[in-house]
Amino acid sequence: MRTIILFSVISGLSACTSFERSPYSGYTSDYGFSQSTAQKYQVEKWQHERIQAQEDLGIATERPLTPAEQQRVYQRLQLKRLERQLGSSRSKEQYYRVKPHLQSDAERIQYLSIPSDSARSRWAATRGISSQEKAYSDAVEELIENRDIVVGMTKKAVSQSWGDPDLVEVAGNPLYGNERWQYKTYVSSSEGYKKELRVIYFEAGRVAGWEKYE
Repeated sequence: MRTIILFSVISGLSACTSFERSPYSGYTSDYGFSQSTAQKYQVEKWQHERIQAQEDLGIATERPLTPAEQQRVYQRLQLKRLERQLGSSRSKEQYYRVKPHLQSDAERIQYLSIPSDSARSRWAATRGISSQEKAYSDAVEELIENRDIVVGMTKKAVSQSWGDPDLVEVAGNPLYGNERWQYKTYVSSSEGYKKELRVIYFEAGRVAGWEKYE
């Protein structure tokens, strides 16, 4: 399987009445380019989060988004915000055990919108999901939470951490699990955000190493 999706920085999402905008989104005159350094940082950060959400979802950034794509990006941003708001270690552990079994961002948002750990556990149980199951080790769960990877990580765990790859190349028989995944992303630098290519190598379905290119 070979899938290529090209990305480029966009200035912002097109208007949509159902799309919730950040106060730092840059759409209002109160937050123009005359704002303070701290506010400029918030604008840049918000724009980066939108681009990252689009990349995670495999949505091209060089064209205007459809209403359906705007909704998907909005849901991903909402999900990331709810994930950051998880306070206790118990809540985080419970969520990352359940997350692989939740089929969509909407379902994950529904789960995280439940006010207590016990209520979330009951909600998951009604869907045949046990919050006591450990999909990953504590170390891997922490890596996924921090959007990081490590040698030995499974393809599924990498997808949970970095999202779906932009390009997948398979070496030999697909059953052997020898693949190369490419991600195009943007990283912060002293000159603003720069494009970075990340390449992950899998052997037998697990991370064997990776490289980064500017």
